[in-house]
Amino acid sequence: MALPTTGHAESLPFLLSQVGARSAQLFAERIAPLGVTPRAYGVLSYLAETASQTQQQLATALGIHRNNMVGLIDEMEAAGWVRRHRSKQDRRAFDIRLTMTGSTLIARVNRVLPALEGDIAHGLSDDDRLAMVASLMHIARRLDLKPGVHPHLRSPSR
Repeated sequence: MALPTTGHAESLPFLLSQVGARSAQLFAERIAPLGVTPRAYGVLSYLAETASQTQQQLATALGIHRNNMVGLIDEMEAAGWVRRHRSKQDRRAFDIRLTMTGSTLIARVNRVLPALEGDIAHGLSDDDRLAMVASLMHIARRLDLKPGVHPHLRSPSR
């Protein structure tokens, strides 16, 4: 059964983009008081899931240009969230490791997420919310998106 043709305002691509943009804005607003940007949080949370990585491995995995990654790691190291350590496999490379301060920051950001999700999903039943999450995960897989890695990490810092 074909769905009826709709205008752009009712189209799935437009609605996903519109809701995604607003969700990203709300997320950035909620975590700003913690002193972290969504981009830095994306790198930190990836490090928390994968442990130590070289700057190049991080840049490749997250789709961030290596020059931008250096600046981002500089900022995160200055904040005390990560530390560079000489790689044992390649003395020319640095392993990036999360610090206790970085781990604490991730935990603080993660405590913000349930309230944000509640605000975004306000009015949806638990079944509707679960169905929406399942549908979005299906779409993300079909679009070959890497779980837990936001495509906007690739953009330069704003």
